[in-house]
Amino acid sequence: MRCRLILSLAIFAVALLAPRTAGEPWVMCGDDFGTFTLQSRYYANLMRINATLPSNASASPDLSATAVDVGAVPEQVSAVALCRGDVGAASCLSCLTQAFANLANLCGNTKDATIYYDRCTLSYSSVHFLSDGDDPRQIPAYTVNNHAGNVTSEPERYNRLVAALVNATADYAAYNSSRLYASGEADFNSQFPKVYSMAQCTPDLSPERCRSCLAKIVSQEIGTYKDTIGGRTMAVRCAFRVETVPFLNGTMLVRLRLPAGTSAPSESPAPAPAALVERTSRWKIAVYVSVATFAAILTIIAACFSRWRRITNTAAKQLQPRKFS
Repeated sequence: MRCRLILSLAIFAVALLAPRTAGEPWVMCGDDFGTFTLQSRYYANLMRINATLPSNASASPDLSATAVDVGAVPEQVSAVALCRGDVGAASCLSCLTQAFANLANLCGNTKDATIYYDRCTLSYSSVHFLSDGDDPRQIPAYTVNNHAGNVTSEPERYNRLVAALVNATADYAAYNSSRLYASGEADFNSQFPKVYSMAQCTPDLSPERCRSCLAKIVSQEIGTYKDTIGGRTMAVRCAFRVETVPFLNGTMLVRLRLPAGTSAPSESPAPAPAALVERTSRWKIAVYVSVATFAAILTIIAACFSRWRRITNTAAKQLQPRKFS
């Protein structure tokens, strides 16, 4: 009975862990950049960054920190850490510490990797990407839509509102915030009284580069938000998010009201490469979780089978007829 209960719980755990819905963390692994071993100089340089970057970011007023060209080529590492603009220092530190602990394993020790949590983002690479120029790793973006339901009341007006709110929040983040972060809200209707938004860039970007980064991922991904009740799009240097429930702390910095009939910025469908990255990342997480869980279940089954054999053998011996002299 005890083994049966344990086995049932293990199977239930598999059902819970299976990636049927998107859940943090989300990873993008640069498979074209090579891998490192735990004995390599690359790993040693990464651990040097690990020792300081989370604490430096959490202690920074903009909740961000960078590490540029640590070590010597070809084992050089650059990294950037960023926490969501509304979280506290302790929460930021906790998130980035967890990100460092998980990222290398989730990406199979690739030399280029990015991990996204709800509260923070961590990215490192053997490629120097920390400059105010064009970032080769900036795009593609990773989009996760909220599939809990669709907007059924005034969907066309909702889509216009989302596009307008996202762009207004992006403008504020780029041009009105020294931290390159903004939160926003807009009134909608009785089905969803409020729509909330967030936009953020890594603070080492200039305002113009920040807005350019946001413009690229908004135009690339906003079409995937059609009629959905929320979602987020994440890139290495910038991100935006929309929800129909509050998800940020503090007062909203942008308040927008879009009357019926107002035109929205042009929308374009998400391109295939970004969707491919999302599917690949989810597949990798699914494999890592499934392999570990499957191994655990095999161990449990083996233990239960061994125990069943012992009980069966004992019972068989007890049932054997005895000879009396």
